[in-house]
Amino acid sequence: SRVACAPDTMEVLLELLDAIKPHATGLACGSVLSIAFNTAARANPDARRLVAGTPLYIYAVAMIFQAVVFAPTAFVAWHRWGFDPQWFQEGWQTTRDSVNVNPMGDKKRIERVYLYALWGYMIKDMWIFRNDFLFFTHHLICLLGIAAFFVIPAGIGSFVVGGTVLELGNFSYNVVLLCGKDASNVVPAPVKHFAEMLYAVCMPVSNVIGAVMFLQFSQFPKLKNTVWVTGLGSAWFLLIAGREYVHLTRSVPYFVKHWKSKSALARSNAAAAGTAAKLKHAKKGQ
Repeated sequence: SRVACAPDTMEVLLELLDAIKPHATGLACGSVLSIAFNTAARANPDARRLVAGTPLYIYAVAMIFQAVVFAPTAFVAWHRWGFDPQWFQEGWQTTRDSVNVNPMGDKKRIERVYLYALWGYMIKDMWIFRNDFLFFTHHLICLLGIAAFFVIPAGIGSFVVGGTVLELGNFSYNVVLLCGKDASNVVPAPVKHFAEMLYAVCMPVSNVIGAVMFLQFSQFPKLKNTVWVTGLGSAWFLLIAGREYVHLTRSVPYFVKHWKSKSALARSNAAAAGTAAKLKHAKKGQ
């Protein structure tokens, strides 16, 4: 039976490669432009200054992609459909009840651009962080997931919005690394606290929305009970679990310490106020 299955497996792999092949130019362009953007951003020596162990320009480029590329592109892609929820379920060859749509045509242009940009975004740092196991593995899983979405039969819109939601969570993580509790004394204490609060709210919200969107994705007619859900779900929830672990290990200790400090200050102020009241009362008694 293993021998009989081998040709089928090879056939499937060839079909997948054929489906991805038309996107080769777009993926190459996305990669080259992203690497060029990285190169330009690091030209200034000050941009290579390390913040939390990472060059400053890496944060800048990532946040520009997250806020200026991914979010607006996802918005435009869905806006073309008049924000119709059906867009979340469509594949590369279906659109507004039409079938056999050309995936390389105008109707899927924005979705393609989004995936090309996301691919380049992941590629640009692979060499820089080749010795960072967690970072490299994270990006490798993301690249495999992006490649899978070029051949998946449904759920392109769901991935575009879901990926953007997760990246906006990453945006808050970049903010907290730059301006949070461990930032230099140049950053005012209220700004540090605001950055920690922003991250503490945005990251779990991003993770919950991402998880809920995948559960909806898993119920799409062309995907339900298929290997797509099993494979992509494993990668998707592994990424979310890792993100949430990082979130909890940072935010919980920070806010426990913050609330203890506030409670101690409140008790100290109350004690001081009590002492002042006693002294005032004693003076009146004299």
